[in-house]
Amino acid sequence: MPAEDSPMPLITDMHRSQLPRSGMALGGIGAGWFEIRQDGGFANWSIFNNWPLFPGARYPHNAKSTLFFVLWVRVQHENPRLVLLQIEDGHGAGAIEGHEFQYMFPWMSGVDAIRTTASFPFADLDFRKDGLPLAVSLRAWSPFIPGNAADSSLPLACFDFRIVSHSDRPVEVQILAVMRNVAAYDQPERIYQNRRIQDGDFSAVVLGAAQTDPLAATTGELCLASFDRHSTAYMGWEHHHPYYERLLREFPLPEIDDTDGRNGTDKATGRRRADPRCFATIGRAAVLARRGEALDHGFALTWHFPNLYGRRVKKADSSGRQTEPCGHDRLEGHFYSRRFASAEAVARYAGAERGRLLAETTAFHRTFFDSSLPGFVLDQINSQLNTLRTSTWLTATGMFGVLEGLSPIQPWAGIATTDVAAYGQIAVSLLFPELDRMTIDIWRRFQQPNGCVIHSVSCNSYEPSPGEVSGHRLDMPAQFVFLSLRAALWSQDRAWIDAVWPDAKRALDYVLRERDANGDQLPDMQGIMCSYDNFPMHGVAPFVVSQWLAAVALALETARRLGDRDFLAIWEPRFTAGRATLERTTWNGRYFDLYSDTQAADPEAKRGCMTDQLIGDGLARALGLPPLVDPAKAASAFAAIMRMNFRPEQGLRNCQWPGDQFLHPIHKDTWVDQANTCWSGVELLFAAQLYAAGRIEQAEAVVRSVDERYRDFGMYWDHQEFGGHYFRPLSALAIPGAVLGQSWDGATLRLAPVRPLPVGRWCVLLPGAYGTWHQGHDGGRLELLSGSCAPQRIEVPAVGTVELIGFAGTYRQESKDGRTIFTRAA
Repeated sequence: MPAEDSPMPLITDMHRSQLPRSGMALGGIGAGWFEIRQDGGFANWSIFNNWPLFPGARYPHNAKSTLFFVLWVRVQHENPRLVLLQIEDGHGAGAIEGHEFQYMFPWMSGVDAIRTTASFPFADLDFRKDGLPLAVSLRAWSPFIPGNAADSSLPLACFDFRIVSHSDRPVEVQILAVMRNVAAYDQPERIYQNRRIQDGDFSAVVLGAAQTDPLAATTGELCLASFDRHSTAYMGWEHHHPYYERLLREFPLPEIDDTDGRNGTDKATGRRRADPRCFATIGRAAVLARRGEALDHGFALTWHFPNLYGRRVKKADSSGRQTEPCGHDRLEGHFYSRRFASAEAVARYAGAERGRLLAETTAFHRTFFDSSLPGFVLDQINSQLNTLRTSTWLTATGMFGVLEGLSPIQPWAGIATTDVAAYGQIAVSLLFPELDRMTIDIWRRFQQPNGCVIHSVSCNSYEPSPGEVSGHRLDMPAQFVFLSLRAALWSQDRAWIDAVWPDAKRALDYVLRERDANGDQLPDMQGIMCSYDNFPMHGVAPFVVSQWLAAVALALETARRLGDRDFLAIWEPRFTAGRATLERTTWNGRYFDLYSDTQAADPEAKRGCMTDQLIGDGLARALGLPPLVDPAKAASAFAAIMRMNFRPEQGLRNCQWPGDQFLHPIHKDTWVDQANTCWSGVELLFAAQLYAAGRIEQAEAVVRSVDERYRDFGMYWDHQEFGGHYFRPLSALAIPGAVLGQSWDGATLRLAPVRPLPVGRWCVLLPGAYGTWHQGHDGGRLELLSGSCAPQRIEVPAVGTVELIGFAGTYRQESKDGRTIFTRAA
């Protein structure tokens, strides 16, 4: 038998990286989101106040056919064809359902390959199709501008296409965006209501509904804009006939409105009622006359669903989660609804301000990556910013918080979980300080009269969940104090500092009054009662006490600024004694024990070497506070942690014990292993501590392990712990400052790396501002590129020609001990 006639069984190869598991989010902070994936499809639609991010009804429709793009192509002397700009699924592609396009419409197919380059907030897709004489690329993005929460929270996704001809013959093309009208999707009495707008280069379709409940969560509208006056639109199609036939045969797409045809009449009631499906297409046609000629065209999708309700407050189940939509409470509203009354208004704003929004978004991205840090470190930090889109609530009532965890089917816990915020809130504090203040203020609102603080806000600004204000977790009061005072001092707002200060003192007093069992003036652990909610600890636990000492140290600094002498007189001796007690009771000669009080049932359990044993010391250093423990002991502890807990093939484990080889044994009733596992938020914050200590190679080994692990998982945009899109890994934003030895306490900005910096550039992040430190051979330059910051004193690690650019005011300059000090003139 000739070789060409040999049997050919179907043989394929598939790499695990080819299966889409996560994607970069498009949308605004607290405004809802959806993600773009490497197959060109969109997933996890969360813009309709819908579950699981919000309390409304689940979104029921095909995610990849909710929004998609189609390219119409006809080369001179050839027949036209349609290219779906995604690697399509086997069924339902292009909104052709039931009888699939392979049978019903073979003139259309998906692309053969897509190369995706995603770096938050930009996703660049290059589409490849055999025989297609065009290079087609897409940049998908939404504004992300540190220091500008208003424009970073827009309900907006932008899609910028570039189509370049590779043909020697003229090519007719149309780039088309298709959106399903899903307004009021869970309201059976609705009817579709589409509206066409043609106003110069603002060309759009608005997809809404009538006969709706004006108070329902899904009541609202979408706007799909095509930024060119020659755009055309076909509104109200459902079946492939006649839509796809007309699309294939007619160039350009004709102006058609068949919306009325998608609203039938209920025979039983005589009332009009929407058909199951209704789509609208809008786009632009062009002729590319010669090789190299290009079409650049932009679309925007905006939405306006103002009826966001808080979650109904009820006692959560034992796991702290709700697995089904549970109804809602009073109206919270979206922050974006303060500015915009409709999706059209958002789209018009996006069209008018597009150049500025893109320029400012690009400027931060460019500045962040224009750094001498290794690329994988920058990539890993950058990837965590995605969580500020996927997991945030930002309401018209002034509530902001990051959801603790979020999976495609349910949320995990509430927003602004205090113990997790000890890690992740640093990103909010640096990038969007006004949102940080919102979180602090709602914590303050729910603080109990005795000083006890809330564990997590139940996505409800009116009342806390009873289970969240029990105060059981012992790390939370210190975390509340530290995060509140950090935000207050960084604000440089004396009135707000004065407002926060009494609440911080009440939390400190509560601990020593009600949670100090042995009178040692430290919080005393008595089992499982901290962020490691499967770790029993007893007595002095360095994880808890180091955070306590950091909070007290920051409170003392605040008291000095405010002239609170009574506080200083009481708490300075307590701080000094607490530091001594921590070292005396837990230092074992190599590292700090997991806790101090030996338990008869397991005497060796206290010997655990916890990665987070000195978390408070790292947090304190970032504000220029003195070391909480002997630096030599801290260095020994870091070495022990890397020796005992770091497994290159797995990552940095939370805790290990002397003699552990493979896995530390866990109790049979343990609900989840928190010792042998790696929490990326812990790993990344510990990497920042290593950087700050000058242990650069170890820091980068830890970050590389996290980065490679999540690339291999295919979950690069979706870190896992108690649910996905987890809040804790936003701790990665502590790394840029740690590399520089940066501290900022609202008065003095100091760059003091332990190891001298090589010649290069480093991004400097400050609350609501950013810039670059340029380290030269002889001198340096600190340049503030965006935002404002007014330190009284600035210290940088260079002498010679040293410049300060972009800081308001006049500074006197002097050199001392190999450093340059700038002091602001009165």
